[in-house]
Amino acid sequence: MRMQLLAVAGVLAVGGTVLAATAQERPRRGGRPDLAALQSELGLSAEQAAEWKKLQAEGRKQAIRQRADLAIARLELAELMDAPVVDQKAVDAKVKAVSDLQGAALKARTDQRLAMRRLLSPEQQEKMKRLMRESRAPREPRPARAWRGRRGGTPGPGEPLPPPGPRGPWADGEDEEDEFPSPEPER
Repeated sequence: MRMQLLAVAGVLAVGGTVLAATAQERPRRGGRPDLAALQSELGLSAEQAAEWKKLQAEGRKQAIRQRADLAIARLELAELMDAPVVDQKAVDAKVKAVSDLQGAALKARTDQRLAMRRLLSPEQQEKMKRLMRESRAPREPRPARAWRGRRGGTPGPGEPLPPPGPRGPWADGEDEEDEFPSPEPER
């Protein structure tokens, strides 16, 4: 028993060390280098770097506000859909509001990218395009995660995954009522 415990501890220690080492070797997620790296790679002046930092901060703040507004609108839409009697006009208006918020977020991201692009000289823009292409280079595939059933069960070695069934792989096989009941009240 003690040997098994020591073996498990050794495996965990080695695994943790390997994970820590690979995490340090990986570039920043999302393909966006930090400002210091950009400043050296693109040869940004102090004024360009300051303006870049300001645009990034403003963009982040705006994105946070927009994500919050969008999340609230989606919650409100879900509330409308869960009402005993669904008001089609209210649902349509809320769907339009969600769509408008998504469009506004896309426009804001596009406007920010254009503003950042205007900061750069044509040579710096070309370097930036190259950096972005390199950051989008194919990454190593992620390891597959084990399938976990609705109750946390995982098929054993050599066992096939259960068939998805009418409601997908999360269905537990029990016959239940329709998952999406009519929004109209029963009469």
